[in-house]
Amino acid sequence: MNHKTTHFNQHIHVMRTIAITLLTCIGLMGAGVHGQEQRIVLQGAGQPQIFTTLDDALAAAQPNDALYFSGGSFSTALASEGFTISIPLHFIGAGIDPDSSSVTNTTTLGTAGTYSFTFTSGASGSTFTGIKFAPTGSFLYGTGEVDDAPQGMVFDRCEFDCYVRLGFDEDVPASSSTFNECIFRNSVAGVGPAPTTFTRCIFDLLWNNMSIAVFRPTGLTMDHCVLLEAPITNCENMNVTNSILTRVGGVPIGQSTGTVSNCIISHSELHLSGLNIASSNIITDVAQESIFVDEVDNDHQYSDDFRLAVGSPGIGAGTDGTDIGIYGTASPYKDGSIPFNPHFQQATIANSTDQDGDLPVNIRVTAQPN
Repeated sequence: MNHKTTHFNQHIHVMRTIAITLLTCIGLMGAGVHGQEQRIVLQGAGQPQIFTTLDDALAAAQPNDALYFSGGSFSTALASEGFTISIPLHFIGAGIDPDSSSVTNTTTLGTAGTYSFTFTSGASGSTFTGIKFAPTGSFLYGTGEVDDAPQGMVFDRCEFDCYVRLGFDEDVPASSSTFNECIFRNSVAGVGPAPTTFTRCIFDLLWNNMSIAVFRPTGLTMDHCVLLEAPITNCENMNVTNSILTRVGGVPIGQSTGTVSNCIISHSELHLSGLNIASSNIITDVAQESIFVDEVDNDHQYSDDFRLAVGSPGIGAGTDGTDIGIYGTASPYKDGSIPFNPHFQQATIANSTDQDGDLPVNIRVTAQPN
């Protein structure tokens, strides 16, 4: 991959007006560089604004504004209640992988209590990249059945350590969502006909009987994903392709209907008999150690390598001619889960000004094509 690297070598006088673009770069360094305070840069129709708390940034936000987060953990003053978003907003974090976000630190929303992240129908069109949602609460669509159908929600390279519920009631209009290269460590529920596409996602649901469930009567589309001990259950008319399901403690799919094609299954069976599932080109009874370059314990760490091992039956076996799993498609999974915004490779900010009153700053930013 070709990268274009930009260097900022500036000596900024503390009494001068600092250009907002450079100020934003410094602000988004977060606590990872010389103890910088966590910041959120709000970009809307007017001049960018800088906030140190999530409450203040959300209070000032207008529809379709973008919120750029530094590394660090952000919560509201009412941590036990969480926050509700009812307008379209665009959340851009510093990333979720501790290694690739070492300059800025990762960006996490929610830190304590029975925290919830709630998005109503009014949040339709919101987007998220490089954000980790903490495990202390729930990620919810709707506060009730009248507002649980946001449309066109898009999540890129985010991590969900909390329970995800993409609806409130099965009998009301459906939400719609797209998740690209996201990591899930808790259950995901459609709660009704919630058209949802998961592409190149990782589901690490080994513990506490977690599952992907209740997308019915329609809704679940999954392509080039990896499901580590993660069962699909109580879904109807699903479509699962080019994915790897490593569940061996039971069949990977239960109480569901739909189609499954070009998948690798660690279990000897895809599902129990009697289910209305049309399957084709399924490779069963494949030991996990012969699937991946480095992942054997069904418990995802960022150091795992989900590329297919030499000799894996999934190489070139996808419906599109690429590998089965997250490194398939014309745009394979991006190592490090680096978000789309410019990536900070290196940052050095002096602790104090020099004898001329200037603050030495050196920031290296890599432009990214995707």
